[in-house]
Amino acid sequence: MITLEQVAGWSALIAAVATVIGAVTLMMFFAKGGLWGLANDIASIVLMLATIPVAIAVAALEDGPQFPGNVAWLVAAIGVVSMLLAAGFQVALVMRMRSFEALLPRTLAAGSGVGVWYLLSGLLGFPTLGAPLAILAILSGVGFIAIGYGFRIGGQRHPAAAIGGAVLFVASTTFLTWLGVLLVTDILVLEPFVGTL
Repeated sequence: MITLEQVAGWSALIAAVATVIGAVTLMMFFAKGGLWGLANDIASIVLMLATIPVAIAVAALEDGPQFPGNVAWLVAAIGVVSMLLAAGFQVALVMRMRSFEALLPRTLAAGSGVGVWYLLSGLLGFPTLGAPLAILAILSGVGFIAIGYGFRIGGQRHPAAAIGGAVLFVASTTFLTWLGVLLVTDILVLEPFVGTL
């Protein structure tokens, strides 16, 4: 029997690895071009798809009486839709269905949506995730949004994009790794959500 904790935990760890690979391949692409861009696009697809179970697990953790009206699930829906869109745009790029230039605004918007998910999940997560993970989620959200803003107004070398990228890399890699370990080792249990696969 596979539990949601296991799926989300291993997905979080895969997403953390994809974040590192994505950062390295992006730097190599900016420096040398070529197939490094394709490697970065594939890492981005893996990252977005692997983060979907994480969004579901976080919502299950945050769903409770302190946030009425299924707020945590609404936040998760924002994240999941944004992750699917971001992955879809990257697939379209890899399959050469659209150009990088045509997809960039859409990809940045989807990434900002993921940033909103991170930010709101962090704000909701202080009682359930604990302050360190909640702060890492908030910083990840700020990083995603800053990248989108910086790229939109000044391209990859804009200070907001560069600083946002650095913050996102450190915060999200740490968040995903830490959360993944907690879920895989059953230190963090998804009590409100009863689910096995």
